[in-house]
Amino acid sequence: MIKSQQKGLKRYGPGYSIAAFSRASGLSYRRVERAVAAGEINCVKLGGVSRIPETELTRVLRAFGVETEAAE
Repeated sequence: MIKSQQKGLKRYGPGYSIAAFSRASGLSYRRVERAVAAGEINCVKLGGVSRIPETELTRVLRAFGVETEAAE
């Protein structure tokens, strides 16, 4: 693989990284990082990489009062 291609690689797989969860939820990176450290957001560590399950996004948005379903 060419070195420039390696630089652009991202981790793919189930769940969110802290940065990806931050972007998807609209919360700041630091806020998500603190919530993970405090155990407020469930997180799984796989091979030294923290992954937040996809189900946490809906739960956290509801906890923060953000509407997750379309209004009727």
